[in-house]
Amino acid sequence: MSSIVEVKDFSFKYRDTKRRAVKHVSFQVEEGSFFTIIGANGSGKSTLCNALVGLIPHYFVGARAGKIMVNGIDVADSTIAELSKTIGLVFQNPFNQLSYTAGTVAEELAYGLGNHGVPREQMIERVEAVAKLMRIDHILDKNPLELSGGQVQRVAFGSTFIMEPRILVLDECTTQLDPLGSEEIFDIVKQLNADGVTVIMVDHDMERVARYADTVMVLEKGAVVSIGTPMEVFSDPAIEERGVDVPDYVRLSRALGGPITVTEEPTIRMAKEALS
Repeated sequence: MSSIVEVKDFSFKYRDTKRRAVKHVSFQVEEGSFFTIIGANGSGKSTLCNALVGLIPHYFVGARAGKIMVNGIDVADSTIAELSKTIGLVFQNPFNQLSYTAGTVAEELAYGLGNHGVPREQMIERVEAVAKLMRIDHILDKNPLELSGGQVQRVAFGSTFIMEPRILVLDECTTQLDPLGSEEIFDIVKQLNADGVTVIMVDHDMERVARYADTVMVLEKGAVVSIGTPMEVFSDPAIEERGVDVPDYVRLSRALGGPITVTEEPTIRMAKEALS
């Protein structure tokens, strides 16, 4: 399987700050894989997401070194508009995703399609399909600024997915949703990944990371300190010293004195319920 994203010795320091947000970060993401980035608050996760989609260096100003290649294109030599055909970002704060020019949810979903010159008939079909998928088809005529946080989160995800990117970057994209809503969204993400979409996800929910990820990368103070499979990363005794929580099955496995294996998660959960 070939790499669709390559990050080579990448560092970035925002203007008017003293330290680098990320430093000497290198990794590859295989096409069609589910890649997760974890770490404590302030470890550089969102900065890396912004760099992958071209917001760094084309929007956020600062000192940059190294190289980021997306589908063979150097992010620094491309444009955000051109990159959006291949890679899409769902922001942590969904209100940052709104165009603030659309009068209805339907117009918001269609905003990116219009910028890319998608024919009107095709645009309408895609808006209807994505709205149904996101379960927002009943609010297509509403003003995006009148929606709840959870509804805006679904619109934000839909406005990215509707562009049909080959790579989907999710920066803690369910912060405004309840647990059921989060599961619904990640069922969609899982299906997209099964259909061949490469997913790069930042998340604080370690249960979800362990369940979905092919590869987990740990950031600490802007640097990569660990990268591997969920079992390799979460079985490291030092992981919690990095400000990262571990899944319940890992904690319980340690308490029971047995080996830590992801495949044992259902058994461990039943044991935990029996002990509680």
